[in-house]
Amino acid sequence: MADLTPETETLPILPDNVPVTMPDLPVRLTINSLEQFKAMSDPVRMRILRIIRHQPATAKQLAERLGATPGAIGYHLHVLEAAGLAQVVALRVTRGIIARYYTRTARIFMYDMPQELTEAGLLSLKFLTDARDELADAFLDYKEDADIFSGFPHARISREKAEAFAAQLKDLIENFLQEPDDPEGEVYGISIALFKAPAWQGLIKDKDTK
Repeated sequence: MADLTPETETLPILPDNVPVTMPDLPVRLTINSLEQFKAMSDPVRMRILRIIRHQPATAKQLAERLGATPGAIGYHLHVLEAAGLAQVVALRVTRGIIARYYTRTARIFMYDMPQELTEAGLLSLKFLTDARDELADAFLDYKEDADIFSGFPHARISREKAEAFAAQLKDLIENFLQEPDDPEGEVYGISIALFKAPAWQGLIKDKDTK
């Protein structure tokens, strides 16, 4: 039997007939280190975090879901655990090997990142890139049912109006995240970004006008 680590030796080993239940996770965890940001920058690790946000899973189960090897997923779980983003919540012995069930360390990850990342917009760009990739996967899986609503509108408004809309969007996201998990439900995602459009969309000033 594989050895237990100090972090897991206090966890009970579940019999085969006892299901692994989702623990009541803390609501929020603040991401404020480069180690955590780098751990979340890998697309496979982000997929792992999304899966174990809703159900505990072993490296083998995650590997089957993601089409990877258990060894590769085990490495990613080790990185996430070292960064404080994933944790072992249950153990089960299978053929003499201890299977570790992982979940996230919080339901919601909040970001308080170094100034060089936020000023360059790298964090927002990462979120949108991840959302694009996940939406593409959803279309492959569900086709017509993947996109309930989407849009990319533009409006010429004041800075004050933009800040008011941003506050409304933050409230919408907060309400969405506070929804309790429905064991019979499906997992949905929201991608939101309110930003000042690039300069080429700005006002055209006619220099010939006198």
